[in-house]
Amino acid sequence: MNSKELDVLMVIEGEIATTHLIEQILTACADHGIRYRKQFLDKLRVADIKPNTIPLFIRCADPLLESWVELLTEAQHPYLFYIDDNFWEIKGKSPLARYYQHPLVRHSLEYAVSNAHTIITNSKELANFILRFNDRVKVLPAFFDFDVIEDITAQPTDEIRIGFAGSPSRVDDLDIISPIITPILDRYPSVVFEFAGVFPKGVNASDRVRFFPHVTDYREFIRFQAGRNWAVGLAPLADHEANRCKTDNKYREYGACGIAGVYSAIAPYIHSVQADVTGVLVDNAIPSWLNAVMDLLGNSTKRTALGESARNHVKDRYCVRSVAGSWAECFREVDNALRNQRTKSLTKTTSMMKQLSWRIGKLRLQIVIAHYEGGIPLVLKRSVRRLSRVIVNRAVQEECQ
Repeated sequence: MNSKELDVLMVIEGEIATTHLIEQILTACADHGIRYRKQFLDKLRVADIKPNTIPLFIRCADPLLESWVELLTEAQHPYLFYIDDNFWEIKGKSPLARYYQHPLVRHSLEYAVSNAHTIITNSKELANFILRFNDRVKVLPAFFDFDVIEDITAQPTDEIRIGFAGSPSRVDDLDIISPIITPILDRYPSVVFEFAGVFPKGVNASDRVRFFPHVTDYREFIRFQAGRNWAVGLAPLADHEANRCKTDNKYREYGACGIAGVYSAIAPYIHSVQADVTGVLVDNAIPSWLNAVMDLLGNSTKRTALGESARNHVKDRYCVRSVAGSWAECFREVDNALRNQRTKSLTKTTSMMKQLSWRIGKLRLQIVIAHYEGGIPLVLKRSVRRLSRVIVNRAVQEECQ
């Protein structure tokens, strides 16, 4: 590695859309002297963190994280933490909500956020919320990598397609637009609704209301949207704290694909969408959504103009190469702190102790969650399943020796 290059270690819990996005910006930062490596949190080792390494934790909250934060803090080794959702305000009883509501997970998240050299986010609302834990918050620009869809041509179709693509966690937001589906289908025989990754509750799939399975690879997720030739893209967001702290992903995606989008008139969209220039902003009342979508369906010239304006705006403001310099500058600030601060060695002995502490905490978390979901029977069932895997793995290892 060139001595002038910065070594960023991206630490993740799993491969999700957010981690794929961060890899895009880290790749673009190569032009600014940044080189990155990637490691899963549960495979992280002391040897991965060199004296000049800048650890960058992405959305991590697993109890293991607490051990590493404690180790880095004791060694006075600064690290970065990226977050793009307000996990404190996720309500309900979905698996995601239950996970972040658990005391062990919540404590790990807050401990990591509180001790970070810098918290990186793309949302001013989320940054303001995080100030209660750490005042070293930096709002860096969001981005879109146009290389991902450079070779994609929207497929020709006589249908007028209205689309939405997102993760299953967005199902409640679709309650806002599900009542407009039937009236629009009745009025416009050429219209088809397409939902990718999530399907609205209480709606039946048909040849004109289609469902496409969730795509975990973000690159393929975006290429799918670009190729479907959606005339209108829907971006409903229920108005609550967690949603107001989100980034404007849908605007960047629809805009980059040249899709005329209809967006809930709340943050984050009110900060990026220029009303009736790069998209349509509406309140979350059913008549407002119905009128906005019907207006676009009856005016192809307006749809085209909105799509083109949005594409140009996203290219000017969000192109990944254009914003990479701001991200690289953030990494340089941490690198300067590393150079000017007398960090201590991260010893393997300490790491092993932390690993043991994590494993105990992890086991405790699994037991508590299993008991919460299904009582003692589920705890016993999962324990037997885990023990069986251990026995099988050991037998396989012995057979191979």
